[in-house]
Amino acid sequence: MQLVLRYLELWLSALGVAVILFLPSLVGVSRENYWHVTALVAISVGVVHGLIFWSVHRRQRMVRDRTVAQVRAMLRDDIHKQVAALLTMDSRATDRQRVQLDGVFDSMILLDHMLESLSTERLRDWTGSDEGRVEIEKGTRQAPSGRAPGLHVHRDSQN
Repeated sequence: MQLVLRYLELWLSALGVAVILFLPSLVGVSRENYWHVTALVAISVGVVHGLIFWSVHRRQRMVRDRTVAQVRAMLRDDIHKQVAALLTMDSRATDRQRVQLDGVFDSMILLDHMLESLSTERLRDWTGSDEGRVEIEKGTRQAPSGRAPGLHVHRDSQN
């Protein structure tokens, strides 16, 4: 079943060509009407293909949009949990720590706005852009370096 789904477009195209070539012969069409009937069958197969491909594409788009919405909700929930933890810290913080926490809150608000703007269209635009990706170097727990994480900009060369 996996083989059929993986190559669905090829299987449907092969089936469509077979129907176009063999259906007029199977129903016993006369020689003078053969190409006329074959053309009508080809048009019908083309319309059916179009409807199938449109519905498959539409379903895939809906699944992608739903997945992005679920990821957005999950990340928003994580951010809200962090805000709740920071709010408990804020009640016991010194004035200097409160100033630092205000900056963290501003960053979290910015992250929340960025999450709101996530969409499959934005993802497609981002993957097709030449802006590059910024990755933060992650330190290991075994050997803490004590320094700030490094930033690395990667440019895709898939053009």
